[in-house]
Amino acid sequence: MLLPLLLLSFAGHEAAAAGNSAGRIIMDNRELEIPKGIKLENVNGSVMIPIRVVVENLGFEVLWEQKSHKVTVQQDGKSVQLAVGSKTADADGVTLALNAAPKQAGGTVLVPIRFVSEQFGLKVGWDNSDKTVYLSGGVPDSTAGPSSPQPSAAPAPTAVQVPTSVPADSQGAGGDIVTGVTDPTPTPIPGSAGTAVGSPQVMGAVFSENRLIISVAGAAKPNVTQMGSPDRIVIDFPGAAFAPDFAGSFPGVSASGSPQGKLDVSGYPLVTEVRYALFSVSPPTARFVIQTAGSQPYQVSTDDSTGLVTVDLNVVSSGSGTPPTGGTGLTGKPVVVLDAGHGGTQSGAVSLTGKLEKNFNLAVIQKAGALLMQAGLVDVVFTRTEDITLGLQDRVNIAERAKANLFISVHGNSLPADYPNRNKVNGSETYYSRAESLPLAQILHKHLVAATGFKDNGIRTKSLHVTRETSMPAVLLEVGYLTNPGNESAMYSEQLQDSLAREIVAGIMEYLGL
Repeated sequence: MLLPLLLLSFAGHEAAAAGNSAGRIIMDNRELEIPKGIKLENVNGSVMIPIRVVVENLGFEVLWEQKSHKVTVQQDGKSVQLAVGSKTADADGVTLALNAAPKQAGGTVLVPIRFVSEQFGLKVGWDNSDKTVYLSGGVPDSTAGPSSPQPSAAPAPTAVQVPTSVPADSQGAGGDIVTGVTDPTPTPIPGSAGTAVGSPQVMGAVFSENRLIISVAGAAKPNVTQMGSPDRIVIDFPGAAFAPDFAGSFPGVSASGSPQGKLDVSGYPLVTEVRYALFSVSPPTARFVIQTAGSQPYQVSTDDSTGLVTVDLNVVSSGSGTPPTGGTGLTGKPVVVLDAGHGGTQSGAVSLTGKLEKNFNLAVIQKAGALLMQAGLVDVVFTRTEDITLGLQDRVNIAERAKANLFISVHGNSLPADYPNRNKVNGSETYYSRAESLPLAQILHKHLVAATGFKDNGIRTKSLHVTRETSMPAVLLEVGYLTNPGNESAMYSEQLQDSLAREIVAGIMEYLGL
């Protein structure tokens, strides 16, 4: 998954402590071997590991260009390219910023583990108590067929509405935290092996996958408020201070002498900053602030068994059902454009048994369109309803003329004949190009995976014509790989196509609040 960038990191004094040992990497409860003489290294707040670990243990294909000093990491048809000394990376044609550049050390190349792993759909965590990187979500048995999918529930979690009356700020230049730190420093969540404390404490925090996750102890409870000018979500823990290990990693202090810092939010277009500080000393109040690009709905959850408080921004307003953009059709309803990829002389991919992608795309779109029209809550516009040749810009023009609220394109994936182990690569993925399309991508991808039961390859950013040139939220669904026997067999079955059509409709209704 070409997820947004979040580099695993820890503060300076912790990095020094980590330097006393090589560190450990645990993937799905299995410890990975670190080459002899090589240590996990912290560079500007990013944990770097030798590329050999990526090659031999994570199952990625890695190409090294000696002349240009470029590293290309590939898996499941996606590619990430990094260059030694460069703080930018190329992910399937999209340029992304890095906090730390890959470097050469001791005859090997060190790369930022969190960036590489999360780009390929792995989850990453850090246990500061023993300097251990945890990876989960390794490559499953790729030959396995799909599970028996069941339709997922359409309603989204109830979003927290923006208050009509915004409370005034009471402290600091930003109104909520005295700011004196210029460089954001991500801070890890400590592992579960930490010592329990009696009084409420904040043990650590991380911002990942558009969620702020805060580790607390001693019955610390959050008070959450949404404010404006600028738009932000404020999370207070009354009576709670920062744990010594966490506070000791803060990069600076406020004017009042309390510790403060920031979390890395690189690659999250809806969030401009996440900062934290001790808002008051007596009684203590630990405060986190998520500054957002516009008013952002959210959901708060607390897990007492793990001590984790999560502020999830992956929700959309339940609102009145008014489409977030675009116009209305002749009936006054939201307009949804359904695009069956390829067609006519453009067959798209050819499956292992000779089936054409264009036919799969059209079958699914027609089924989804029929369900939408039966429900009668939106106006449906098809880019094609038969086997005709249609250009990419033609599809964009149809959506623009219809003043559509949403654009959804369906495709089947494939790999070149010379791609290594092409018949083993499988899974579903969702693509978007513009930041405003991310909420739609998040909702539809959830329903896509529920429909197929395939491996979840995640949400990816890519500069595709139909998702880039349209002005409304637009996504492209790559349902599965026609070059994988299990995916292909399922995709041409009525069962999967019917399930996928229902889930696409459920996702549309959820996004539009209908």
